[in-house]
Amino acid sequence: MAAPGQILTAQLVDQLENPPMAVLQQTVTQSVANGTWAVLTFDTEITDPYGGHSTVTNTSRYTCQLAGWYRITGRAAFAANSTGSRGARVHKNGSFIIGGANLVGAGTLSGIVEVSHVLQLAVTDYVEIAGGQNSGGSLSTAFANESACMMYVERIHA
Repeated sequence: MAAPGQILTAQLVDQLENPPMAVLQQTVTQSVANGTWAVLTFDTEITDPYGGHSTVTNTSRYTCQLAGWYRITGRAAFAANSTGSRGARVHKNGSFIIGGANLVGAGTLSGIVEVSHVLQLAVTDYVEIAGGQNSGGSLSTAFANESACMMYVERIHA
């Protein structure tokens, strides 16, 4: 962030000491159709000091406020169902990222799938987490005990 010879302003010091990050959570279940990927919506901000997420508009998105390299981690949690598989993947600006997906088989416990990817983001780029499933019918996301859909955004480098 700071270039050689650059004057350290209060804003730059704040960005160095408090880089952008967000932890978003889904507390209201969402139905995902069979054989599809659905971007997950997040109604709760555990932290979002740079204001990259809205709980009112485009609730699936985290919009970059400071350019740089980011680690994007997401969790898709589904209701218990023993048929098919579950998945999670990272999207950037509405398109999925090659290598940014994880698929697992189903089981009798809630299907929780995590995915992580490192992306370079410019200001106004946005990222999303999508969940997918193929149980044979619609399946809801889960919010109970340790099961919840989440998105973690962390700026790791300028």
